[in-house]
Amino acid sequence: MHRRQFLAWLGGVAAVLAVTPAQGSQRASRQLVVIDLVGGNDSLNTFIPYRDPQYLKLRPSLAITDGIPLTDRVALHPALSSWQSWMEEGSLAIVQNVHYPQPSLSHFRSRDVWQSGEPKQIGGSGWLGRYLESIQAPTQAGVFLGEEYPLAMMGAGTHYLHLAPNLLGQSSLRDQVLQQLYQQPQASPLAEEVRRTVIESQRALAQLRQDLERNQQIYPKTDVGSQLALVGRLLRGGVPIVYTTVGGWDTHARQGQRHQFLLSRLGEGVTALRQDLEQAGLGKQVTILIYSEFGRRPTENGNAGTDHGTAGALMLMRGSLKSGVYGGDPALDSLVNGNLPMQIDFRQVYSEILTWLGGNPESILGESFQPLGILI
Repeated sequence: MHRRQFLAWLGGVAAVLAVTPAQGSQRASRQLVVIDLVGGNDSLNTFIPYRDPQYLKLRPSLAITDGIPLTDRVALHPALSSWQSWMEEGSLAIVQNVHYPQPSLSHFRSRDVWQSGEPKQIGGSGWLGRYLESIQAPTQAGVFLGEEYPLAMMGAGTHYLHLAPNLLGQSSLRDQVLQQLYQQPQASPLAEEVRRTVIESQRALAQLRQDLERNQQIYPKTDVGSQLALVGRLLRGGVPIVYTTVGGWDTHARQGQRHQFLLSRLGEGVTALRQDLEQAGLGKQVTILIYSEFGRRPTENGNAGTDHGTAGALMLMRGSLKSGVYGGDPALDSLVNGNLPMQIDFRQVYSEILTWLGGNPESILGESFQPLGILI
């Protein structure tokens, strides 16, 4: 990264972190959160086809038998009990059997497809990066919170902001060293600009820690809870698009307990995030998309787990949308090479999100896709 690029990036970080919820006049009228469940979430045990006898046959030991009915055909995993009322309230939509044509069982290929929005030929940009570039958004209009920067947030010529998960940590020796290192004014204009930008970023981080400590009672004291607390803070500060990742979903062995743990952490964290957004008056303004790169194989394996599959389910949440279960029932009696056939192209969901945000989905995705009518 060139020095000027570094300064622009660091200044953008300081600008984002320094924004306070009181500056609502600067906030985008519509905001998006993407939560990427890395590893391949088992959608069949998240949204359970409890009326289908094939489900119990395919999963004699892993089948969830105490799910919470959402409809007469779909039950919710017990770990997500706090979500039960959301469909009746008009704030949760589940889209089943979602994937892309000619599916791959590779994590890397599938993640690239989902993040680029280009299944045929993956380029060097992502669907959200192209959207932000299309509206000429500044670099601080998109923030990734996580470890490995996603293709989804890369534009053709722009990378949007990246904040590390350990941002919420307490002041460390590193912070003290930076303070001492940049304490003295510099004679060189460029060096002085770097010094001032670093100091501003450090002050912004200190203020952010104080803000989050005041609001921490809403969120569970878990890694996911802390991560989503920062997501909520960025949204209340007016960031239009926030992308984050939650790992650990590759459940090849001993899935039952592991999946319960993962869903519990996700359920508690997202519930707290929605509560935070409602309190800030943003419940109907922020759409939450939760997806994974593929579902799991319908048949359990010999290690009390499930292997890489194809079609799965994604979730859309907002204070006002057209709730329901979309995409049809999982075709457990008509598997293709042992996996679920796709019924919904994931780009149909992307197209609807991009339209809702005010973008041009055909120019961003390269094709026109039939919307599902969820984001009314």
